[in-house]
Amino acid sequence: MVLVPAIERGVNDHEIGEIVRFGMRHPAVLGINFQPAFHAGRFMAHDPLRRMTIPDILRLIEEQTEGTFVISDFVPVPCCFPTCNSVTYAYVDGETVLPITRLLDVEDYLDYISNRILPGFGDDVLRALEGLWSSSAVPGSAKATGDLLTSCAVCQFPDGLDVRGVADRMFMVMLQDFMDPWTFNQKNVMKCCKELLLPDGKQIPFCAYNSVGYREQARVQLVARQRERLRSARDGTPFTPTPITFDFARP
Repeated sequence: MVLVPAIERGVNDHEIGEIVRFGMRHPAVLGINFQPAFHAGRFMAHDPLRRMTIPDILRLIEEQTEGTFVISDFVPVPCCFPTCNSVTYAYVDGETVLPITRLLDVEDYLDYISNRILPGFGDDVLRALEGLWSSSAVPGSAKATGDLLTSCAVCQFPDGLDVRGVADRMFMVMLQDFMDPWTFNQKNVMKCCKELLLPDGKQIPFCAYNSVGYREQARVQLVARQRERLRSARDGTPFTPTPITFDFARP
């Protein structure tokens, strides 16, 4: 399980440290993905100039965990965009919490332009780092555990630990910021690797889908499509869905 708390200023930003501690204590929790609250769809009243950001949450993690995790432990993820996502992994054994970024200077090997790892390591280590510093990484999975072991071959984990033993002690803390109408940036969207897949195969970047009108247009058409499907089933006639289209022409 990965906990995904949305953090809103003045609501639960004082609970960040306790969320981290709870996650590390709980045997079923393999990581936490903090999300600064983004204001699209349904949201509470807010001042867009006082929104939570990834740097805000990093500072609060350092303060509220009393240095168990510090800002420098976190490295931006090249994909989607370096300002969208940061992550660290730690080896947790009781009171021992050791972020691997204190043993390996991961940022030296990330290429933020081409969304890949820079050359300079062996191929196996490069692939491992690329797998960990990816939006698709799944903490506790066999692949993520293998990537952690490979990238930290020089970390000198305790003798006798097998892959399962490392998986049980591997903990991820990630921060994922989504854009809304106040922070929308087309260049970020062009590099997005989190897509909404519509029934007819269209892939739309998550932040664009929620912020510039895709969701509203898709909802109307999907509701109409469901009515047509039910009508066809009732009448015993073939159902051919109408393609979903979008129109952003100015009135």
